[in-house]
Amino acid sequence: MNNKKILVIGNLGYVGCVLNRFLYEENIDIYGVDANWFGNEESFNLQKKFIKRQVIGDIRKEILNEDIWDIKYDAVIYLAAVSNDPMGKRFANVTHQINAEFCLKVAIEAKNRGIEKFIFASSCSMYGMSDNNFPNESSELSPMTEYAKSKVWAESELKNISSDKFNVLALRFATACGSSPSLRLDLVLNDLVASAIINKHVEVLSDGTPWRPLVHVQDMSRAIRWSIDYQDQNSFLPINVGSKEFTFQVRDFAKFVVDSVPNSKLSIATDKAVDSRSYKVDFSLYESLSGSKYYPKFDAYKSITDLIECVNSLEIPNDFRASNKWMRLKFLENSIKMNQLNNELFKIS
Repeated sequence: MNNKKILVIGNLGYVGCVLNRFLYEENIDIYGVDANWFGNEESFNLQKKFIKRQVIGDIRKEILNEDIWDIKYDAVIYLAAVSNDPMGKRFANVTHQINAEFCLKVAIEAKNRGIEKFIFASSCSMYGMSDNNFPNESSELSPMTEYAKSKVWAESELKNISSDKFNVLALRFATACGSSPSLRLDLVLNDLVASAIINKHVEVLSDGTPWRPLVHVQDMSRAIRWSIDYQDQNSFLPINVGSKEFTFQVRDFAKFVVDSVPNSKLSIATDKAVDSRSYKVDFSLYESLSGSKYYPKFDAYKSITDLIECVNSLEIPNDFRASNKWMRLKFLENSIKMNQLNNELFKIS
């Protein structure tokens, strides 16, 4: 039996580097496209063995490259994104282009070439503030950031082009966390663990009351694997991916981290304004459809243990929040300043 062939747009980033190996171990052939902004030759060489073929390039330039489309894939996965709220605020136009506009263009190209499945990495953040309820896939969307707005726009347009011969799954992921060969420390749990280990101090810069559902990158890969095989009667299926068991207030995550890292201390800025980015989400649909094989395996403590092992294996400076290597926004700003990114493709908005 021939391996399934999957095109992954954005396969060398934080999630993609985990997904590459995960799908490789599932005997799936990965064909990747990635600008590789945050990687280098060494990190790419480590990923090579998991990838059948790689195109290094910005999808906004490479979208019609025939080296990408010479195969009829079993599915196309769109991971490419300007991927957090500070970056979205700083680069609003680029966020819309990469997260939404070119997601749609890739989907149209895939549909026109007879590919029957498109998997979009969406986000639970599109529900906005939802302290006292658990929105499900039918709930009203209330995006508060450029990042969330880009996901809402993309989903709406993808739904419009979906059909019985072009199925779209929009995986509305909880906030990502966990170790990766392309580690990010600008994610809430990753930041807390790094702070505890490196500085022996976990500082929550808000009052810590916002709720966050988290999902480990391994469980994100598990959900993508499920979606590759899943057959649905609906041409468009949005689905929340995460778990109620991994949903806590930020201050709880901070306490879990301090409990797990000896000699670390916790401070919470109780005098600060409440962070409005607070949400809980109903994950029951994914639980019922995915079953025990694909439902998330990582809870808070397992994820923290995984991150502790990862951070301890790396040389991370005390001032990592100011580092180009660990913080995506710092990297982009520095690269643009040093003219290391194509100014036409990355215009500051």
